[in-house]
Amino acid sequence: MKTTPKYKLYREWIYLFSVIIVSIFFIMFNDSSFNDTLSSYGLDAYSLINYDYFSFREKHELEKEIMGLKTKLMTSESERIKFAESYDENIRLRELLAIDLPDSFEFVYAKIAGSDPNSYVRTILINAGSNKNIYEGDVVISEKGVVGIVIDSGENISKVKLISDPSNKIAVRTENSRANGIMIPSGQDQAQIEEITKTTPVAVSEKIYTADFSTIYPPGLLVGEVVSVSDSSATINKKINIRFIQKFDQIEDVFVIKRISAE
Repeated sequence: MKTTPKYKLYREWIYLFSVIIVSIFFIMFNDSSFNDTLSSYGLDAYSLINYDYFSFREKHELEKEIMGLKTKLMTSESERIKFAESYDENIRLRELLAIDLPDSFEFVYAKIAGSDPNSYVRTILINAGSNKNIYEGDVVISEKGVVGIVIDSGENISKVKLISDPSNKIAVRTENSRANGIMIPSGQDQAQIEEITKTTPVAVSEKIYTADFSTIYPPGLLVGEVVSVSDSSATINKKINIRFIQKFDQIEDVFVIKRISAE
């Protein structure tokens, strides 16, 4: 049932009270000129009061409506941002799931929880640990390729040493000739490959993968791409520089690879 707003009821009482006051003055004072002047002042005062009071009410209602619209707009923008983030995350997960690994491995999904400020090695933290059966030695990858290896595991958080850590020596192979070598990091985003002979063809932009005989990493995971190749007269090996395929400061989602135990 629809009810009349209070301010409309008050308005009717103000009208009635004003009419009664004016009528009393008309009865008490018969001077027409005085009555005209009084009527004019009364009407002006009434108009001013009526305008101020009801314009204030309307302004208040309008401000409430504007605040409501702003709230809805902020809520809609927040939902749009969440949808965009979910869409991007879905794309990354699809790329992660598209990675081809032998059936003897399984994936455990995790998100980046931060970096370790007290670490002298290059590490990140992920939000999965022994609660998800993740332990030291497990390999971590993203949709682009190798990220690193778990070096410490708590109940809910694990520490991952990145492949860019200078202490690493990782067995790798080239894309085309499948020549095997040893990758040694030489910077935040670069590394050198040793033990590939001068007679082995290696091209700039060629992809580098984990080797088939690696004892730590599954074979065929993308590591980086060649940025320069040169032959040194002092050795029988090529000097190969690569750039890591990962942008380690931009990783958001990872998979921990676990070898399935044979029963």
